[in-house]
Amino acid sequence: MADDRNTPKKKATKKKATKKKVVINDEASQLANSSDAQPLAGVASLAHWSFLIGGLPSLIIPVVLLVTTGKKDEFVRANAKEAINLLLFIIICSVIFGILCFVCIGIPLFIALGLFVLVFSIVAAVQTMSSTMDTPVYRYPIIFRLIK
Repeated sequence: MADDRNTPKKKATKKKATKKKVVINDEASQLANSSDAQPLAGVASLAHWSFLIGGLPSLIIPVVLLVTTGKKDEFVRANAKEAINLLLFIIICSVIFGILCFVCIGIPLFIALGLFVLVFSIVAAVQTMSSTMDTPVYRYPIIFRLIK
């Protein structure tokens, strides 16, 4: 049996936390400090960013925003409704394009629908994040609105 008393013990060392400086440019600080900026624009843009995740979160996130923060803030409510309308548009078009796949025209339409959702959800999220108090809510082109 080896004797543990003869082996040298290592001392535990603690690393000191270092502070990092965050550099904010003038335009970003002016926008953040201005009273013209939309207070919950980042929260409202989550409804549009959820489409990049795909699947069930693209339904859950806008609905949660609508029933929680949407009760207090009209801007968040309007953006969540617009995102839910896009989701309904995607579901209805997917059913129609699925049927059209038997005629071979549905596959290019699925690709076009995917590109539409990818491009316009990014555009909507970016425009929502940079919105001010007098900026209207972003409206997706071409879609029909079942929730008003």
